[in-house]
Amino acid sequence: MTRDLAGYSVIVSRDDSGNMNAFYNMCTHRGMKLCRADKGNKGRFTCPYHGFTFKNTGELIGVPMQKEIYGGQLDTARLSLHKVTIGTYKGLIFGTWNETPEPLEQFLGDFKWYLDLAVGRAEMEVMGPPQRFVVHSHWKIGSDNFVGDSYHTMVTHGSIAELGMVPNATYSKKGYQVYTSHGHGCNIGYPNPDFAFPEELRDEYKANLSPEQYELLGSLKNLIGTVFPNLSFLVSHTKVKGQLISNTSIRLWRPISHDKMEVITWLLVEKRASEDWKRRSREAFVFTFSPSGIFEQDDTEVFTDITAAAAGSLPFKKNFTYNYTMGLHREPETDFPGPGTVYADKFSEASQRNFYRYWLDLMSEPEGGAGK
Repeated sequence: MTRDLAGYSVIVSRDDSGNMNAFYNMCTHRGMKLCRADKGNKGRFTCPYHGFTFKNTGELIGVPMQKEIYGGQLDTARLSLHKVTIGTYKGLIFGTWNETPEPLEQFLGDFKWYLDLAVGRAEMEVMGPPQRFVVHSHWKIGSDNFVGDSYHTMVTHGSIAELGMVPNATYSKKGYQVYTSHGHGCNIGYPNPDFAFPEELRDEYKANLSPEQYELLGSLKNLIGTVFPNLSFLVSHTKVKGQLISNTSIRLWRPISHDKMEVITWLLVEKRASEDWKRRSREAFVFTFSPSGIFEQDDTEVFTDITAAAAGSLPFKKNFTYNYTMGLHREPETDFPGPGTVYADKFSEASQRNFYRYWLDLMSEPEGGAGK
């Protein structure tokens, strides 16, 4: 499959031994893109420009008329595809252009405890192709929203209270806000009187989660978070057609330019759930957080207007600043079962402050520093 990594196309594939590899999607002869499809199944990649052929392990193995035009002196070993450093966690693939990054497990750190509730509670599978759509918005607005903004729900999504989907406009306040090192953060909607997941999978949840995680899952209303910088996840609990159902999705806020991003969203379902559950979970996802969903349309309208209002030179000439002081008066919880810095209220901007603090640290670091 091909994916974008910081603005550059990357090929991710498995070789004959089952090992996963990633390479810059560029022929080392003249820079032509090798793969132009989103996904496929090939053991070799042939450049459509001059026919240079590479194994899916990156080695150059074929050059048209090599002996005649290079006199048998072409050093093919030096023309292997450029490798990308990758790591995996619970089926998620992370990539970096840093050849010697800190280990992925260390980068995720304590935030794995919360990420597990979304993607590690059971064996999950992707249902259908990803939803892809372009929003005229800066990518950090999406990450900011998911890392800790439940405050907007009672206004931006106020219609859901009018529709009877939630008891009142301030329902989103109850729960916890959490942040950990490396800019990660999430909001946890809690408590929920209803179990939001397939009852028949309780034993699988218990086997994959710690007792503390399972207890939290049992009363989870929703879970919204961001893995720094631009991977977000959502576990939402919604009543659709009179039935309560949860849906789980992960998304990338892929920057296209300073004022445009592509949103790529995958719907996840428990692999061992019933087909009826999967179908209803998909319906809930489409109704709420798909491009046509009521929440998604609310959010993207706001994201677009924020970006448009901040465009041009006026905000910088006038030294405009945003206010991120919400919750500064609160003290962290000391008895929450999960790790990180935890606040017993979702209406806070502690996670956003943590996100931007880490972003600023990376931006201010000398080239080649440990955080790159």
